[in-house]
Amino acid sequence: MLAPYPPVPLNELSRQVLLDEHPCLLEQRPDPLLDEVVKMAASYFNTTISLITILDRKRQWFRARVGTALQETPRTDSFCAYSVAIGASIEVCDASQDERFRDNPLVTGEPGIRYYAGVPLVFESGVILGNLCVIDTAPRPSMSAADMAMLTHMGRLAMSRLNDMRIAAFTDTTTGLPNRAQLDEDISQALSEGHSPLTVAIELVSPEQMNGMLKSLGFHYLAGFTLAAKDTLQSLLPAGWSLYKISALRFACTVPASQQAQAEQVFATLVKTLSKPIHCEKLPVVPQLGIGVLRLDAGTLQQDWMRLIVCAADEARSSGRGWAYYDQQMDAAQQRSTRLVNDLGDAVRADDQLRLVFQPRVDLHSGACVSAEALLRWTHPSLGEISPAEFIPLAEKTALIHAVSFWVAKQAIAQIDMWRRSGLELTVSINVSAADLNDHHLTDEIIRLLACHDLPGSCLEVEFTESVLVGDFSMVIPQLERLKAVGVAIAIDDFGSGYSNWAYLRDIPADTVKLDRSFMDNLRAGQKDWIIVRALICLAKELGLHIVAEGIETSKTMQVIGELGCAEAQGFFISRPLETAALVAWLAKRAASTDAMPKVADAPAPFSTSLVTWRA
Repeated sequence: MLAPYPPVPLNELSRQVLLDEHPCLLEQRPDPLLDEVVKMAASYFNTTISLITILDRKRQWFRARVGTALQETPRTDSFCAYSVAIGASIEVCDASQDERFRDNPLVTGEPGIRYYAGVPLVFESGVILGNLCVIDTAPRPSMSAADMAMLTHMGRLAMSRLNDMRIAAFTDTTTGLPNRAQLDEDISQALSEGHSPLTVAIELVSPEQMNGMLKSLGFHYLAGFTLAAKDTLQSLLPAGWSLYKISALRFACTVPASQQAQAEQVFATLVKTLSKPIHCEKLPVVPQLGIGVLRLDAGTLQQDWMRLIVCAADEARSSGRGWAYYDQQMDAAQQRSTRLVNDLGDAVRADDQLRLVFQPRVDLHSGACVSAEALLRWTHPSLGEISPAEFIPLAEKTALIHAVSFWVAKQAIAQIDMWRRSGLELTVSINVSAADLNDHHLTDEIIRLLACHDLPGSCLEVEFTESVLVGDFSMVIPQLERLKAVGVAIAIDDFGSGYSNWAYLRDIPADTVKLDRSFMDNLRAGQKDWIIVRALICLAKELGLHIVAEGIETSKTMQVIGELGCAEAQGFFISRPLETAALVAWLAKRAASTDAMPKVADAPAPFSTSLVTWRA
C-alpha cells in the first residue's frame, strides 16, 4: 500500500511566492547559527537526527541538519509537510504504527524513522516555511509539555535567523539602504495595488569613472565615496522618496503619487547641485550624473523595466541633460548598439561581412596618387550596410576593437602584397585606436605581417588621432618608435580637432599630420578656419612634418590649401572611397588622362599624369 500524500496548505501559493522572492532561504551554504540550533536540539532531546526543513514545490530541503548526509527528500515523503499544512506542531511516537507514515519510504527504508516531533517555522505574515524537527530510529513516548515548549523556542530561534537572512538579502551591506531585490518587491506590490509608480535610476558616476576611482584609489575609497553619495542624495531628495542602492554606484528611488507633479523640479535640482564635487577623504569627485525616469503602468510589470530606466540614465548622461524620461526610440537605438557590438565579433570571424575600401591621397604639386587610406566597411547579413561612424565607436568601448584592428592590418598588408605582385606600388594607410597603442600586441602583429609577406615597412602608414595621446603617453611612444624603426610611416589624424598638446609634436616620432576635415568647410582668406589652418601648416612645416588636408570637396578648397603650403590632399573632390577593383581602374584612367586634376595656382609644376608607380 502506498503512503498517503501530505495535505497541501490553504496558503500554498503565498508560500511559493515568498520562497521565489527569497532564494537565500533555499541556499545550501551552511549557516553557523542554524547549524548550532539543530546540534542543540539533537543534544537536548538525545535524538539521532535533527533538521531545519524548507518545503518547496516538489522537494523538502534541509537548510541545516545533523545525523544524516541527505540534503533533501521528495515532498511526498515529508513528515514536516503535515505540520506545514495544519500550521501546528506534530508528534509521531511510532511511525510504523501510524497510518499516515507506516508505508513511507523513510520509515520502511533508510533512515528507518520511528519517532518524529516537529514545530512549524512561521513568518509574521503567517506563512510557514517548514519545520524544526527531531527524529529517532526507535519509538518514544510523547514529549512533556515542557519539552514541546523547548522545541518551540528553538524553532523560534531558527525562524529569527531565517528572517534576518531574508532581511539581509534585501539590504545593501555598504549603505544599509534597501537593495535591488527590495525595489523589485516594492514595485511589484505597488503595481498589484493599482498604483502607477514613477521609478528613478540615479547614476552619479559613469562606469569608466568608477573604474578609474577603483584602480587609482582602491575599494576602501570607493566604499567611502558610496556612503558620501548616499548622504548627498538623502539630503537632496524630498521626504517620502524611498532611496535604494541597486548596484555598485547606482541608486534608485520611487516617487510618491502625491509628489509626482513636482518630480521634474527635483530632477533639475539634483542636476544643478550634483554638478559640484562630492568630497570623500578630502578628495573632490565631480559626478558624471545620469538620471533615468520611467513611469510604470498599474497592474502590469514590464519584465525588463530596470533595463529601461538604466537605458534612460545612460542617455541622460551622454546627452548632457542630466536627466531623461525613458522613450522607445532611445531604447531601440541602444538595443541596436548592443546588437551591433555582439554581431561585430561574428563579422570579424566571417569571410563575407567586413571589407576594405580605399580613398586615394594625391600630391598637390605633381598630381600623383601617393597613397590610399584603407577604410573599413561592414555589410551586416540582415541590417545591410553599417557605417563605420556607428560601429567603430561602439567597438572602441570594448576589447573587440583589438580584433577589428588586427583584421584591418592583416587585410591591408595582404592587399599591398597582392598589388605589388601585380606591379602596383602604393602606400596604404590604416587607422588605429587608442587601445591599440596602449600595449605591444598590434605593433607585434604589424611587424610580423610585414615580415611574413617580405614587405618593407615603407609600404604602410599608421594613422592615429590625437586622443590616443591623452591616455598612457608613456606606452604609446615605444609602440610608435618600434613601427618607425621598421620603416612604417606615422601620421596624426584629425590634427587640430581639439586635443592638441604641442609638447606631443615635440616628442612623438610622427612623419605626417592630417588636418581635421572640419576646417575645410569655410576656408576663405581672413576667416578663423583659414587663420587656424595657416598656423597649423606653418607649425608643422617648422617641425619638419608632412601636411595632408582631408575632406576636400571643392576645387576652391583644393586651391586654397595648395596656396597655404599643404603637400597632399584627399576628399570627395578627388575621389570617394573605392572598392579594390575600382581603385585600380581609377588609377589607370587617371594615368591615361592628360588633364587629371585642377592645377594649384602656386604649384611649382603642373599636375603630372604619372599618378602611380608601376613595377615592371
